Amino acid sequence: MKLVSKLILFSACVGLAFQSLAQEKPVPGNQNSVRPIDESSIHYKARLWRRMDLNEKINQPFFSVNNEISKFILEWVKAGVLTPYTNDSLITKLTADQFQENLKMEEQSEDAALSDAEKAAGFGAEGATPKATGADDGWGGGTKSSAAPAKDAFEAKPADGAVSYYFPKELSILEIREDAVIDRRRSRLYFDIQSITLIIPASKTKAGFDKAIASFRYKDLYKLFRSNPNCIWYNSENEMQHKNMADAFDLRMFQARIIKKGNVENKFLTDLYGGEKEGLMMSQLLEYKLLEMEHDLWEN
Repeated sequence: MKLVSKLILFSACVGLAFQSLAQEKPVPGNQNSVRPIDESSIHYKARLWRRMDLNEKINQPFFSVNNEISKFILEWVKAGVLTPYTNDSLITKLTADQFQENLKMEEQSEDAALSDAEKAAGFGAEGATPKATGADDGWGGGTKSSAAPAKDAFEAKPADGAVSYYFPKELSILEIREDAVIDRRRSRLYFDIQSITLIIPASKTKAGFDKAIASFRYKDLYKLFRSNPNCIWYNSENEMQHKNMADAFDLRMFQARIIKKGNVENKFLTDLYGGEKEGLMMSQLLEYKLLEMEHDLWEN
């Protein structure tokens, strides 16, 4: 009898040992999340990309004069407290020189855009002062002096070889990559921002396309927003109620339409559905579907 009880006890111990070995290791939370959610609590997750235009009226509080969000980002990178990445995958880091190179302004002058044949035909010389000879006939046909009149240099172009960089006020586009997560324990939908990409708008580039400068971990930006009291979301309706930019992002006090949802082809909505109008409609439809999913969690 004692032998049987010992065998049963041994079998139970062996079973518990194998059970402990078979248990899955805890999955670490998302390292890029400000408030990571346990993987076992996630009922649904969708990767979204949003385009935020800082010149839109609803987004202008992030872009107030001398308090532009782009200004703070450039200053932090220059100071070495914020790490820039090549893209929103947040894997490859940019050096300070590479980041500065991406900020370099492209040549926008008309002379640089004209071919030699166009210049020979006289294009681009409309603003040049014609050379006049002979005495002044009273109709502007000649000059009394060979010396040209003095002109101010306010509109003078920079000298050849001079390097110009984009100003923070010109960097008016942010691309936000985030996860739409439904937490089954709280029965709530959360938008977990992962990264923010600083973009030069198409209207400021020579090629006429948006140009990404660098991407940044939102978790890093969040800490810097919190540590800087000057990073304010400007409330023009009540100046006693300015908010820190971190709080403004938490409260979703911005408008940024969905431009891409995770898909096997990694295409934007406009490419998937064949046009700007169709892409905009699908963007709105995705927003409604997410709200509907959250609503359905509360139904009996």
